[in-house]
Amino acid sequence: MRILLLLLFLPLSLIGQPPIDRYQVDLFGVTETNDITFSTGVPQPNEGGGFYEFITGLPLNVEEYNTTPVDLKMDIFHPTGDTLQKRPLVIVCFGGGFLSGSKDHWSIRLICQNLAKRGYVAAAIDYRLGMNIFDSDLANRAVYRGLQDARAAVRFFRADAANADIYKVDPDHIFIGGHSSGGFMALHNAYLDLEIERPLSTYEWVQDGEIIPDQECIDCVGDNVGYSGHANAIFSLAGALGFTSFMESSSDPKVVMFHSTDDDTVPYDSGGPFSSILWLVVGSDLPDVYGSLPISEQADILGLPYDFFSYTNRGHDVHESSGSALYSDIIPGISDWFFDEEIKPVYESISGDSIVCSNGLSQSYELDNGEGIYFDWIVEGGTISNPSNYSDQVTILWNQASPNHSLKVTPYNQMDAKGDELELSIDVQQNDINNYLHINSDWSDLNNWSLTHAPIACEDVTINNDILPFEITLTEQTEINSLFVDSDIDLTINQELTIYQKSALANNSALSLSGKITNESILTIYSNSTEDAVKVQSTGILTNGGEIYIKK
Repeated sequence: MRILLLLLFLPLSLIGQPPIDRYQVDLFGVTETNDITFSTGVPQPNEGGGFYEFITGLPLNVEEYNTTPVDLKMDIFHPTGDTLQKRPLVIVCFGGGFLSGSKDHWSIRLICQNLAKRGYVAAAIDYRLGMNIFDSDLANRAVYRGLQDARAAVRFFRADAANADIYKVDPDHIFIGGHSSGGFMALHNAYLDLEIERPLSTYEWVQDGEIIPDQECIDCVGDNVGYSGHANAIFSLAGALGFTSFMESSSDPKVVMFHSTDDDTVPYDSGGPFSSILWLVVGSDLPDVYGSLPISEQADILGLPYDFFSYTNRGHDVHESSGSALYSDIIPGISDWFFDEEIKPVYESISGDSIVCSNGLSQSYELDNGEGIYFDWIVEGGTISNPSNYSDQVTILWNQASPNHSLKVTPYNQMDAKGDELELSIDVQQNDINNYLHINSDWSDLNNWSLTHAPIACEDVTINNDILPFEITLTEQTEINSLFVDSDIDLTINQELTIYQKSALANNSALSLSGKITNESILTIYSNSTEDAVKVQSTGILTNGGEIYIKK
């Protein structure tokens, strides 16, 4: 019997295995699918020749009026053996100044592989290269092309989710990021989202006397144009924006940034890119851009959530600790930010009575307005009457004899993301009547009460007229179950009084007033009974100099 009683007092969890705790540690192997086409026949400018293209081999003097249609491909990284039907996606874009690079760059692949190990789907994408570094207006067209290609990658997955659903991606949790020019693409995906924000040179323009065609809208080039290419959140490794004014409100996509003050390729603050080498290029002309510091300052002004990993000695390759390894804070910095801000289910609290009376030990509790589908309920000092891990509601029969009482719940959503544990401490009280003994006029004096303590939430308070007229003053915040004030009793309420009738005897009112109450504070009267209205019975006087609320 002693063993049985001990078991009754131990915390009880509902039967059922919680989902795995994804996204914060490595859980999976990685399966890779290569060279998936996501955008077809998009115009890529051809090299224009010249001295600097000749000596560098880079497309830095492209002819915007002379293009070749190309197809763009991506490599997709999956958690091996994963059976989840809706997973968050991270699209990763390589760096290279819109002049060089590919999806095969080792650090881009390593970011994708590490995110897939944590349970994300990740995709490394190619995009169109080529820029004219001798004309700041034409240079803007390279960034705009990258933005369009980034949006095409997002659209590819949204179209798949709406149709074949091969990749099991949640279309509402698509994130994008990248290094350097890849960071530019991610930031502009998030914030250059209005037609009026397009640089003028992305419309029909002129180069060397030739008409350059309009680059069209942000979602008008590439495949799956019926879907939005706007990502839900982003990360940036040494990226920048054309203008911080593109960031307009606190509801814009959230961002986590990584940037070092000694970056001489993309400014940490603001200025021209490639500052360490462009002085060698006669006639170079690139527009000023705004790095992570002014982006964070604009986010502060708007109240836009962000995180900023700022360094002093990492240079431009802010994520690469060597030629084959990432810095240890990069993957957690990206993954944990997306998890905390975008993925995990968020609930504020458990709704239900934290004070339970002895004649109402069965109580219901629930979570409101969240995205959970699985709930790991744990109760101490009670038993669960309607056990189900798939309900955000639970009914508990509290054991009054238990020394401790609490209710905990951990929610999980459809992406197997684990939310924060919520806990509600429960105070189980004995229902009783606490009579006023008229020792003096101070409500808080313990000697005035038959139960030798000031009234508490589950007690019915009775102030009878046993002697001559008497005045009483309430001077501390108090909650009680019901209140009876007899004739010739004058009660002054100077601190908040809550009459919360959790349970009632037949025909018992929450407030019965034959004497006088003067309210100088806040008086709230409400009930959780099944009656249509709160019971208030009065033949006395209620004078109000404060606030009175009567609720059902």
